[in-house]
Amino acid sequence: MININDLSYWEKTSYFEGIDFLIIGAGIVGYSTAIHLRKKYPNSKILVIERGYLPSGASSKNAGFACFGSATELLDDLSQYDESTVWETVQKRWEGLSYLRELVGDSSLDLQLNGSWDIIKKGDEAIAGQVYDQMDYLNQKILEITGEKNVFSEDNLLYEKFGISGTFTSFNNRLEGQINTGKMNLAYLDLVHRSSIQVINGIDVSAIQEAPNEVCLKTNIGEIKAANVLVCTNGFAARLIEEDVKPARAQVILTSMIPDLKLKGTFHFDRGYYYFRNIDGRILLGGGRNLDFEGETTTAMNTTEQIINALKQLLNDMIIPGKQYTIEHEWAGIMGVGNTKKPIVRKYSSRIGIGLRMGGMGVAIGTQVGKDLSSLF
Repeated sequence: MININDLSYWEKTSYFEGIDFLIIGAGIVGYSTAIHLRKKYPNSKILVIERGYLPSGASSKNAGFACFGSATELLDDLSQYDESTVWETVQKRWEGLSYLRELVGDSSLDLQLNGSWDIIKKGDEAIAGQVYDQMDYLNQKILEITGEKNVFSEDNLLYEKFGISGTFTSFNNRLEGQINTGKMNLAYLDLVHRSSIQVINGIDVSAIQEAPNEVCLKTNIGEIKAANVLVCTNGFAARLIEEDVKPARAQVILTSMIPDLKLKGTFHFDRGYYYFRNIDGRILLGGGRNLDFEGETTTAMNTTEQIINALKQLLNDMIIPGKQYTIEHEWAGIMGVGNTKKPIVRKYSSRIGIGLRMGGMGVAIGTQVGKDLSSLF
């Protein structure tokens, strides 16, 4: 990489001088922030920088779930966090999904509203009982947020419909769906380019220093200065600022094509720690972070034998028992989590803003977080 000091006059003035808004992180939140700043400030110079040649966190590595909360995950959240905070976060997810569809478009997302299923395995009848007891409450709260009645319902026909084995029952969320993550990111990048926003990859920020009239970034290519800086690096944010957000690695596998695959939709298991779906005649399965919370609190992008083997076991035992397949792809993405699942959107200082802690729901909430962050400047 050429140091900024060695660039031409044209390069320095075109890219790195007179920056009004510099966004760190070329993911959903970063792109959304840039697009909304452009709407607010049509003549400003806006630059997005990204340390990787592709987004480095979860925006291009997620499972493509257009979801806002399964029944067991919501009940688990309500047992740990303040009730109003839980439902405020769910509302932000719902509004974020609606806004993502408005901004990017259903066709560009390849959105399929096939619904989702929250699986209760045999032996966990007590968990199903908790959902039964709270079904009316959950449906009432979701009605208040979405305007839709009877969003959650029981479905005990998973084996007959999809071939999923070893289940006691499941709870369907008819409003959730799935997207093509790759198409979403390409559509977002197209929106950014059409908004005359510059994007430069390969710039790794190591420190941020604020001065009275500007912010200085220490990077691998030298110092970059901007009037305002917005940090949208989610799970990587601890490298730059002190905040209640830490990395959480999510590992994913994708099978070969499976003839006559009956599976269609998105599925959650074990309070959302496991999740799977169909895509192009294959099964995408991710999760298992709860097997090693300490080990998965990392920004390392590799997969691990422990979790990949657990995902394969789940495929064989429950999802597609008896089917022949191979694992053709495996990868990892980095989420941002904290002591609550509510995202952090605030001014960190007079010239620095942060949009962080998507809590594993970046697809749902990231677009709205970017919009909210831009409104602070």
